Amino acid sequence: MNGQRMAAYGAMGGAALGGFTWVVVAGALIHDPAIWASGAVLALAIWWGGARAMLRYPTRVLAVIGIVVLGVVLIDAAFLAVVLPRLPKEDAGLYFGTSPTAFRAIRPWLWIAGVAGPAVALWSLWRARKQP
Repeated sequence: MNGQRMAAYGAMGGAALGGFTWVVVAGALIHDPAIWASGAVLALAIWWGGARAMLRYPTRVLAVIGIVVLGVVLIDAAFLAVVLPRLPKEDAGLYFGTSPTAFRAIRPWLWIAGVAGPAVALWSLWRARKQP
C-alpha cells in the first residue's frame, strides 16, 4: 500500500466523517433514530464505496475523491432540508453548534464542496487524458 492510496482513504474517511457527523448530532437532537442511524450508515457506506472504487480505479485517485465529496454534498443537502425545520428552538444552543442558525451555516460549505468535488474529478480526468 503506497502513501498516495493511504492519503486517499484518509481523505474519503474525513469527508464521510466530517460530512455526516452533524447528521448524527441533529438526529439525536430531534430524537429521531432514523436520522442519526442513517447518517452513520451512510458515512460508512460512502467510505466503503470510495474504497472499493479506489481498488477498481487505482489511477483515478482524485476522480474518486471528487465523486465521494459530491456524494456527501448531495446527501447532506437532502438531510439539511429534512432536519432544519425540525430542530427544536428551546434545546438548541449556538455554543454547542446545535441551533438552526448553526446548521444554516453549513449551506455555504455545501456549495463550496459541491463545486470543488466535480472540479477535482474533472481535473483528474483531464490530466489523465493529456498524458500519453
